[in-house]
Amino acid sequence: MAGGSQLFVRQSTGLVREANALDATIFNAVFSAPVGATLAWGVFFALSAFPGSDLVWATIISFIINIPVLLMMALLASSMPRTGGDYVWVSRILSPPLALVSNFGAALSATIGATFWARYFPVYALGPILATLGITFNNHTLIDWGNSFQTDTHWVFVGAMVMVVLMGAILVAGLRTTFRWQNAFWIIASAGTFLAFIVLVFGSHTDFVNNFNSVSATYGSPSAATLISNAGVTPGSGPDAGNMNATLPSVFVIMTFMMWNWWSVYLSGELKSAANRARQLTIMFGALAWDVIFIVVGVMLLFKVTGYDFMVAVNSATSGYLVPTGPWYHFLAALVYNAPILTFLIVGSFLFWSLPAMVGNTYMPIRSWFAWSFDRLLPEKLSEVNERTHSPVWAILFEMVLVTVMLIWSIISTTFGTWLALGVLAGVVCVVIVGFAAIAFPFRRPDLYQASPANWKVAGIPVLFIVAPLSIVVMCFLTWCTLAFPALAIGTTANYWWVPAFMGMIVVVGLVVFYVSKFVRRRQGIDIDLVYKELPPE
Repeated sequence: MAGGSQLFVRQSTGLVREANALDATIFNAVFSAPVGATLAWGVFFALSAFPGSDLVWATIISFIINIPVLLMMALLASSMPRTGGDYVWVSRILSPPLALVSNFGAALSATIGATFWARYFPVYALGPILATLGITFNNHTLIDWGNSFQTDTHWVFVGAMVMVVLMGAILVAGLRTTFRWQNAFWIIASAGTFLAFIVLVFGSHTDFVNNFNSVSATYGSPSAATLISNAGVTPGSGPDAGNMNATLPSVFVIMTFMMWNWWSVYLSGELKSAANRARQLTIMFGALAWDVIFIVVGVMLLFKVTGYDFMVAVNSATSGYLVPTGPWYHFLAALVYNAPILTFLIVGSFLFWSLPAMVGNTYMPIRSWFAWSFDRLLPEKLSEVNERTHSPVWAILFEMVLVTVMLIWSIISTTFGTWLALGVLAGVVCVVIVGFAAIAFPFRRPDLYQASPANWKVAGIPVLFIVAPLSIVVMCFLTWCTLAFPALAIGTTANYWWVPAFMGMIVVVGLVVFYVSKFVRRRQGIDIDLVYKELPPE
């Protein structure tokens, strides 16, 4: 058999540890729950599908059940800080085929997410913003443009491709450039969200209702009180945290956005001091705290001004809402004072959420294709790195093509929302396999475990033995939610088979990629199994 120098594509990845803790924290936060975008569209879906849902308590519950997952991921990431994340851990602890299944699940979930955020830009950002500005300045041309970006498939594709091309160009320019764009856009977007918060702090329910009714009447849309009546919502009603049929599926809705604060594990190969357990924990829990605090604050402030009853009603299909822009967070916040300059600043800033959210969703699969190629599972071209920018250009282009194909499919399909929810289940496959790898780590690889940051005990019990089983339980809960509450993903109980079929597809694809690659390499005189006897070089 060939010597060790021939196992990997080369003896150095060519990637550079350029990311710092702040970059990684923002990376996690905007990937998991880009606060403004999540508030603008995501969390309020629960109010229409599950009236009575308590979004505040659902967010707090999501925070609690995220804790064991983050602890598990931080311990493994600091023990084996390599490009590829779970692919490296699972392949070196359990088995390479399971690693392909795990990593493909995460990569598929991320690619679905990248497609969503590209499409989010025209449908939930640019379109509503143009329509809102048209309403504010009584400009019907802007309203028409806004409606085109929200409903016309050609304009949706054009707007989404702007984000795909821009994201690809930024990634090719290198990690430092990528984080400069990510951080700058995050600052602008966050500033607009904070401004919305300030407006809501000082705004009154009376002013909001008066301004909403005035705008609504202009377009023949019902008043706030009529919307509430049409939707069959009890005036003055509030959330019911004890209603588990509403609160539990709301946890799933929140987790769709917020269960990914461990995503920086895929940065470990390019993160400074990635082997430092405290740094990994700080990055992950810093992002989680950011998301939880600002989602809770944002939801409570909006309810304070608009009323819970109004938000349930305006998100209901039976309310009769006809204003030519959706009842998005930024639009409703701007209506508190209905001042053109405030509307422009608040609404305009929401344009900047899509790109930061796309960074993590494209970065992760790119590093997966790179890691697979580096271990010779995929063509070696995908692990080539530009000497000047230290970016894997061919892997980036490959991922951008995949996103474009999925974007086309999502636009012509009526089930993309279902795929977005099923994307959570792709992540479930990954976390469950990682959970079993974490439990097996001390037994299967004692040579690595004993000297690693994962060798951490509480009351004599290895922490991995506590957090890994809990993480698996959390993932089982999310899977159960999709079956118990069909509106989340599968539509009707007749579609139960979608869940095992989707998760089974991930298993099949992962196994096929591994065994086909193994067969091809064996014919070339390369024993793939030997690659996994050691950690890949940095």
